[in-house]
Amino acid sequence: MSKLRLWILSPLMLLPLEAQENQVLPDGSVAAPVDMITPVPAPEIPIGGTDLAQTALPENLKIENQGGRIEGNIETGVRFGGPVKITGDNGMEIFANTAVLDLKAQIVTLEGDVSVYQGNMLQRGKRAVYHYEKRFLDTSGLRASIDPILMESGKFTVEKDSKGNMIFTGTDAAITTHDDENPNFWVRSEETRIYPGDRITFTNLRLFAGDTPVFWIPYLSQPLNAELGYHFVPGARSNWGPYLLNTYGIMLGGKINPDTGENEDAWLLSRWRFDIRARRGLGVGVDLLDTRQAENSNLTGLSLYYLYDSSPDIRRSGRLTDPDVNNHRYRIEWKQRHLFDTPDDAEWRADANLTLLSDGNYLDDFEPQLFRTDPAPDNTLGISRKAENSLLSLFTRLQVNDFHRADTRLPELALDQSLKPVFGSPILHEGSTSVSILSEEAGDGTRRALLDPLLAMAPDDPGAPALLNQLDGFERTIAERISTLPLGDPRRDALSQQLLESGFTRFHTYHEFSLPTQLGGFVNLTPQAGVGYTRYDGIDGPLDDFDRVHLHVGAEASLKFSKNYSDISLPAWGANGLTHVFQPYVNWSLVSTDSTDSTFLGIDRLTPTTRPQPLDPSRFTAIDDLQNWNTVRLGGRNRLLTQRDGQSHEWLFLNTYIDVYMDDPEGDRAFSNLYNELRWQPMPWLAVDLETQFPIASGGSGFNEIATELRFMPTPDFEFAVGYRYLDGHPVLLDSNRINLQIYKRINENWGIGSRQVVEMDDGTLEVQQYTIHRDLGNWVAGVGLTHRDNRVEDEYGVIFSLTLKDFPSVSLPFKIDAE
Repeated sequence: MSKLRLWILSPLMLLPLEAQENQVLPDGSVAAPVDMITPVPAPEIPIGGTDLAQTALPENLKIENQGGRIEGNIETGVRFGGPVKITGDNGMEIFANTAVLDLKAQIVTLEGDVSVYQGNMLQRGKRAVYHYEKRFLDTSGLRASIDPILMESGKFTVEKDSKGNMIFTGTDAAITTHDDENPNFWVRSEETRIYPGDRITFTNLRLFAGDTPVFWIPYLSQPLNAELGYHFVPGARSNWGPYLLNTYGIMLGGKINPDTGENEDAWLLSRWRFDIRARRGLGVGVDLLDTRQAENSNLTGLSLYYLYDSSPDIRRSGRLTDPDVNNHRYRIEWKQRHLFDTPDDAEWRADANLTLLSDGNYLDDFEPQLFRTDPAPDNTLGISRKAENSLLSLFTRLQVNDFHRADTRLPELALDQSLKPVFGSPILHEGSTSVSILSEEAGDGTRRALLDPLLAMAPDDPGAPALLNQLDGFERTIAERISTLPLGDPRRDALSQQLLESGFTRFHTYHEFSLPTQLGGFVNLTPQAGVGYTRYDGIDGPLDDFDRVHLHVGAEASLKFSKNYSDISLPAWGANGLTHVFQPYVNWSLVSTDSTDSTFLGIDRLTPTTRPQPLDPSRFTAIDDLQNWNTVRLGGRNRLLTQRDGQSHEWLFLNTYIDVYMDDPEGDRAFSNLYNELRWQPMPWLAVDLETQFPIASGGSGFNEIATELRFMPTPDFEFAVGYRYLDGHPVLLDSNRINLQIYKRINENWGIGSRQVVEMDDGTLEVQQYTIHRDLGNWVAGVGLTHRDNRVEDEYGVIFSLTLKDFPSVSLPFKIDAE
């Protein structure tokens, strides 16, 4: 709001009358007559029009009296009846109801509706004293606006530094961003110094919510950059106890100016961390980020963090405990990109993505959000050359953390070629070629605690199910397969070798050609043909070297029909006429490849999922799991388009398809499930996403799935989102029947409540409960709440605090509290 007001006021500053308050303007459109007073005996100041004679005034001061009487003399002072405008030689403009000029003291005292304009700063108050020779303004109870900061102080001065930059100093000062006559929060200090565009410093800082003090710090230098300065995150968690996470950001790098001592062109953002957790101890660290690459959120720079864990045995969930966990917990992360300056048009770059953890439980204990999305961080180093139609890369993947199962590539050289014409012909080509030295190892903790004991058990051992239940994904699938084989079976040894530690050298190349055409002016047809070759050498275990040849032929055909329903108008649902576009399509794909030994597991393999696999081998990244298939995908895309803001808007999208198998690569199916993918967003306050699949012929894929989410805001004061996931009968993934519900209700202008629940109905577990209360503080929104997470073995509790700035784009005060 403050920024908007200044933008509105800024043009008015050029007009001497309109820049004043309305109540001091004369009525009507005719200017008030100039007061021609009767001269008094010398040495009075002569009167000339609306201005005093410039020979009697200081050269660095201009006074315009706009309507009232002028009285007094040099000895007693000259009073201007006003309204008055004073212009200093430093660009300052002051408007007031009245003014008194004291030529002996070299000051002008202004009273009544004082408004001071200087640069982007607006100052308002009842009284101000301008020392025109010293060129500074002394105020009493003045409130200043330095977009977007509002400030009031007992004494306020303005000065310039050696570089000519303005510095605003307030004694017994308070600042706020709540642009209101009675702001609901203040940051008060004995002295506040504002360096516009740079920083604010506070001495003896106190934060007030209304008239209640809620925070104190003896000194703070807070940059006007959201990434810099001090931020804190208080809260409590059951596995941490009460905690306070502290961060202070400063800029490094650049050059030191020998004249000013300032660091110019700083580019390295450093965030220094000091965390206190009541049950776990103290943690320290630093994050170093190259701001020249800040637009890429994946490049987080170098992060170092260490915690002396006073209670390393405390768990937040029931997952397997790494036996190597001790008091010393740490994380070292380096995610950086370096671009090379080369003479050719191609882009050369080097990438580093490394994460070193102290133990296998660190992320689960201290970075739960990251653990849910990336429990086993990747570790790669590489260099690449990106041209217009190709990407050449040389990289290595390392097993930095031996407690995670990981594949390593020492190294891999790959060339990827994007779709482009062959020698200017209509035939298009794309392909990829790679040479890799690959290996894969099970995590040490999992191997010692689960895999080694399990592989030594006979098929009917009663202890095997308990160990199998602690595994998931690939390891569980292969361990179950091994456990069905008798002890001493050579297949058991071959599978065990690859489960624990496998490796080989692989050469792979695949190239595909296509010819997009149109038949009869309405049928789009794209035939495809591809050929590939893979060679495996140096395979660990009893298997011999072997090679494979891959052949692919296929075609994709589609039609498009449309019908206009311009008479349909549903303003409440965002439909201003509808156009229906229907696109039936068929995609046929045939792959013939050499089979592999049943005990060869590979490394680049299929991951269990509910989604159908791609039919194009060039998009199939599970190279080692490539098998014969002969599949026809039949489907149709429906789109409803409407006009909105002069543009076409997709009102509804539905893609329905089914796979027909002549040769099924994943089983013995004749048909897949019937898939539906729907997206409906008629208005900004309503959106529905829905994905379903279920068998309709010959048993389909043998399972059912529904995944949907509804986001709805029926009134400006109420919104909710509900998600539902149902999975039943999948051969690998666990059944699920889950509801995710989020609600927010705005009670009035200042208060709101919210909640979130996640219920797994398959076993009757309320997994997540979260309840929050929100308080609108003008520019701030404060929140407090409770959360409970049922991890089935260990329950987790937490207290959530939040304090978020709404309309404070260029200022970061030291108050940021994140929800978990």
